[in-house]
Amino acid sequence: MRLPRFIPLLLLACTHTAQASSDNFCSPSWVLTAKQPNPCSSLAFLSPANDSRVNLQLLLADAGRLQLSNQAPSDDELVFGYAQVPFDVSRLLLPPSTNNSAVSEPDATTAAPVDPQLQKLIGLLEQLGLPRDEALLGDDQPFAEGEGNRQRSNNRENANAFLSQLLASELPAAERQALALQRLQLLHSWRTEQAESAAAESAEPAEPAEQSESLPATAPASAAAAATPITSALGQQFATYLHGASAFYTGDFSAALADFQALRDSPQPWLKQAALYMLARTELNAAQAQAFDEWGMLESKLLDQAALNNTDMAFRTYLSAYPQGSYAQSAKGLLRKVYWLQDDQSRLAAEYAEQFAANTGAQDGRLTELTLEVDDKLLLNGQPENISDPLLLATLILGELAPHSKPADNFTQARLSAQQSRFSAQPQLYNYLQSALYFYLDQDPAKTLSSLPPLDASQPLTYLSFSQQSLRGFALEAQQDWAGAQALWLQLLPLAKQPLQHAQLELALAFNYERAQQLDKVFANDSPIQTQQLRDILLRNVAGPELLRARSSAASSSEESQLALFSLLYKDLLRGHYQDFLKDLALLPQPLPAAKLTNRLDLWYGEAPSLALFQWPGGSGDAGYNCPALRDVATLLASNPQDAKGLNCLGEFIRSNGLDSFPLDQQPPADELGGSRSQFGGKRYSRLDGYLQVLAAPTAANDERAYALYRAINCFAPSGYNGCGPQEIAQAQRKQWFQSLKSQYPKSPWAQSLKYYW
Repeated sequence: MRLPRFIPLLLLACTHTAQASSDNFCSPSWVLTAKQPNPCSSLAFLSPANDSRVNLQLLLADAGRLQLSNQAPSDDELVFGYAQVPFDVSRLLLPPSTNNSAVSEPDATTAAPVDPQLQKLIGLLEQLGLPRDEALLGDDQPFAEGEGNRQRSNNRENANAFLSQLLASELPAAERQALALQRLQLLHSWRTEQAESAAAESAEPAEPAEQSESLPATAPASAAAAATPITSALGQQFATYLHGASAFYTGDFSAALADFQALRDSPQPWLKQAALYMLARTELNAAQAQAFDEWGMLESKLLDQAALNNTDMAFRTYLSAYPQGSYAQSAKGLLRKVYWLQDDQSRLAAEYAEQFAANTGAQDGRLTELTLEVDDKLLLNGQPENISDPLLLATLILGELAPHSKPADNFTQARLSAQQSRFSAQPQLYNYLQSALYFYLDQDPAKTLSSLPPLDASQPLTYLSFSQQSLRGFALEAQQDWAGAQALWLQLLPLAKQPLQHAQLELALAFNYERAQQLDKVFANDSPIQTQQLRDILLRNVAGPELLRARSSAASSSEESQLALFSLLYKDLLRGHYQDFLKDLALLPQPLPAAKLTNRLDLWYGEAPSLALFQWPGGSGDAGYNCPALRDVATLLASNPQDAKGLNCLGEFIRSNGLDSFPLDQQPPADELGGSRSQFGGKRYSRLDGYLQVLAAPTAANDERAYALYRAINCFAPSGYNGCGPQEIAQAQRKQWFQSLKSQYPKSPWAQSLKYYW
């Protein structure tokens, strides 16, 4: 089962925090045993909930084909609540230099980046005796939409290759200049023609479309030089190549095929090789000329199958003649594109396996592109029966282990058993898939445990063995054996040497301590849980008053101390512990720290709060209802929890500070870290409940009752939904409140100002 592919927010290098509410918003999910894929929240073990690209990279790391990074979360990730684990899939797809630093705005002193291809082009023009004419240089922005665009190869790099061949050939100087100028004209003549080239070409991920703009034509003097007649035999072959290239870029594929076919036996080695390669490219573009719609989506029925078969043979012919040729890597990529268009998953998977096997272990851009490509072209719709490579097959099957809404649609043990022979070289990987099926689909922790190998502490903890032991710990916890799982997590900690493993174990231990009601262990002096986000989550959502008081003064981090004290005072006040609130106010440091708690309160987008919140001065506010300072409000309620003035003013404190919906009142889902029952007793105060208590109090003064009516009605403005609490109040009741305010307290400023009820 796979999610539709999309680009998480953090994959965009220019992300700004103001985009938090955009459609691409990503935030972590603090759960270890999630079953549905989530590219925003991946873990360091082989999981059905991981994005497939993550599982593939974990397996490739075990195979020595790449090195994962142990880098810390970027500033952008920290803003959105991430720790090292869980992580957005982009953490593994962006290079560290991009992911770990914010994108700065250029200023007037920032030098423009040097384009090596531009510098080379300028040098070649000098050698050819041509002036540096900006009209000849133009720009070199890539443009392609959907699956790509054949125009993307009409760039400076390929123009430089052509000019280099002119310089190396025995051609008259005038012909060299003329051919060079014709190639430069070809380089720029199609920049406004991108809409005519919607056909896909590249097997790599598409590049962004450039803005359409008119570029200057070649200068008059250069135009005259370009018109020099080409009379030499070799010069005419170069001219034939340019004519074929022009026909190719304009979509006249029959003319392009004729020109490139004429050059197959050229005595000039580069022309011969390039023509053979371009024959295959032309066949490919002819095959798919009508197959992509305006959005770049493939319509398979519109493919020219005959031309596609010709493409297959043409690329094989090129690779046979030039296995290490200048265009061999591109030809292999485009041959994979052919397999994709043919829906030949077996050959496509074999090509990917060969590409991965050839990698030496470095994490570079090409391997990242290949990971993206295999995910989009194979894993998204692949069938296990079509794939033989164990790493790709395991990645695909892991995605299939996510439960369907209908159990009958789930991946079965029989389908898995049918693939066992393909794991003959990696039986432990097959056994892990079997255990994962028991755990995620059969929901049988006992069978999961019996199928897993014991921990061998003498061997390195690979990602596969780490996954096996992670699954063991999860199965123990599913049986409520918290002590057994805890012992396992602690045993694994010193063995966790691979990137991200230690961070995941901290999350597992934090979850275990929480569910075993041993929260003090998280904050003990020798606690292995040092990831601040984990500690913050538990302080905000689960910690009781005693632990919060202890952390307020003894926290190793001053920010943690502030969060603990903020949580303590907030919950004291909002859960009716008024006497405790008055005592705990003594813990406020003097002077108060200026630091805000925005990032510590889990994506709070209101006015950034700080400890100064609890020194609220009261006042008459925007409606003219006068309240004393917060300490005095708490004193009133400590003496009498039903005090009408105190209840109304506690409501004013909440309303004026935007606290009706606040992170400290929003418990995470039950299966996530921080989702267990809070150890801080009492029901959260609701403004509307307070107003209703005032209305029910026979001794409440008229002003208190009038203001309570006014605010209770306004809880539903303007949407008709309660913005002050969870209660549902019928419109008829709200109408009655409105009438009572108007009839019983007509001279009050609130009756006079209120014109509607909602």
